[in-house]
Amino acid sequence: MITAYKHEDSLEIKETGLAQDVAWLNIVDPEREEIETLMGLYDIPEDFLRDPLDSEESARIEFDDDTGYSLIIIDLPIVNQTNQKVLSFITIPLGIIIGNKKIMTVCSEENDFLEFYARQNINLNYRSQFALTILLTIANHFNRNLRLLNKTRLRIERSLKNNITNKQLYNLMEVEKSLVYFLAALKGNDNVIKKLFRLPSIKRFDEDEELIEDLIIENNQAIETTELYTNILESITSSYASLLSNEMNNTMKTLTLFTVLLTLPTLVFSFFGMNVPLPIDDHSYISWVIIIAISVTLISTVGLVLWRKKKF
Repeated sequence: MITAYKHEDSLEIKETGLAQDVAWLNIVDPEREEIETLMGLYDIPEDFLRDPLDSEESARIEFDDDTGYSLIIIDLPIVNQTNQKVLSFITIPLGIIIGNKKIMTVCSEENDFLEFYARQNINLNYRSQFALTILLTIANHFNRNLRLLNKTRLRIERSLKNNITNKQLYNLMEVEKSLVYFLAALKGNDNVIKKLFRLPSIKRFDEDEELIEDLIIENNQAIETTELYTNILESITSSYASLLSNEMNNTMKTLTLFTVLLTLPTLVFSFFGMNVPLPIDDHSYISWVIIIAISVTLISTVGLVLWRKKKF
């Protein structure tokens, strides 16, 4: 899907058809025919349009000398729709193509914040400023989603204190996986931000200084927060792993003690049940009382010894 925008006389953004005077093209999961149309109409390199659609594409910047277009690929977070049990996120690339008095955004998924910009009075003639605004919004999305992930982690942690189940541990693993995606994406975005103004088509103006400063601060904050939450989650996971191991050891210890205590009367009964001469009358009714008394005495003695050694 391709949506084209340009300025009216009042500088208000209006949706329009594909033409040479468009200022912004928002391209979402385009079909092959649409890509070929864009290549023919605006002379855009094919890889500039296809690379941002690859979910495995890493964040980077690139400049094409022949056409004068610059490509910025940045990662942004989206909700993981494949997991409905707990809130989790993945990251996908967003391409920003700048050149020939146009700016284009290319992504495999629709983004609400881009549609929001289409309803605002943003001056698309300041393409560098618009690109910075998009990058700042993405950094803010990371910080907002990090707070949501932390709330999810706290909720899971509270439920784990009452009862540890595989389901809760899987949910915790999904949160940890989201943080791993975030950290890798944010570090890649940070490299892009540092190299951003080396592109010939990206101009740096004095009016953009505050926007650049906010972008750097927000992105660094997102990186630090992600690293903090990752360390906390690793600590929690390690603690619960030790707790589960300790509970298993206690269970095996209890079962071993019961096995020892139950083995003692079995030994006594087996001994007196053998077909050999015994010191007691095997035809007397009191014989079974004597055997039980011996068994109870052995159990009590072993139990007392284990209790003194604090095995119980």
